[in-house]
Amino acid sequence: MRVIAVASGKGGVGRTTLVANLGLALAKMGKETIIIDACFTTPDLALLFKLEKAIYTINDAIVGETVFDNVLYTGPMGVKIAPAAVTLQQIKRTRPEQLPEIMKNLAVKADFVLIDTSGGLRRETVAALRSSSETLLVTTPDMVAVSDCMKTRLVAEFLGSRPIGFVLNRVRGEEFELDKDEIKEIMNVPLLGTVPEDDAVMKALKEGVPLMVSSPKSSAYSAITNLARKLLRT
Repeated sequence: MRVIAVASGKGGVGRTTLVANLGLALAKMGKETIIIDACFTTPDLALLFKLEKAIYTINDAIVGETVFDNVLYTGPMGVKIAPAAVTLQQIKRTRPEQLPEIMKNLAVKADFVLIDTSGGLRRETVAALRSSSETLLVTTPDMVAVSDCMKTRLVAEFLGSRPIGFVLNRVRGEEFELDKDEIKEIMNVPLLGTVPEDDAVMKALKEGVPLMVSSPKSSAYSAITNLARKLLRT
């Protein structure tokens, strides 16, 4: 079982949307896949899968009120989702530092577990990185995002989560964007995929249907599918 934290450093790079659709792409390829929302202060994964009213969330498992099996919900293509709580009361009582212990004793078996981390380097980000054995980094092609992502790579290495590569997300192909080779040199890890800025992504978010379900002919769909294939070989 591969436990991969998907981290960015900077918020707003499309990390959560990428995690959700990458999980669906892996599930479509026949891989048992679990997606965990570890963005405890700004949880969004539930919104993407219409799980805002889930009876149990990962927060409940962390505080010991239920077992992890009870926070898993089946989504499209058989992917399993562990959403985080969206109410302020539940968010306040969560102890992110307990997540590594839950992951260590995980009884559920899967080929892939993708952990969506929060932006920045808060304690919940550290907890998510400590819960994983590998880290997939996500950045947009601008200096601030790349710089923050590089810092996150260093933290992941320090915490024992091996950075396996990075994804260049929301690429528009404009001349003001950083050059791909320049970003690779800064990141110092392999480039595993490039996902273009695609209106189909925003359309899918508005409709409440994941991109991998709603837009199989879109450029982002193809890029994420290729990323999943690359991940299988990494």
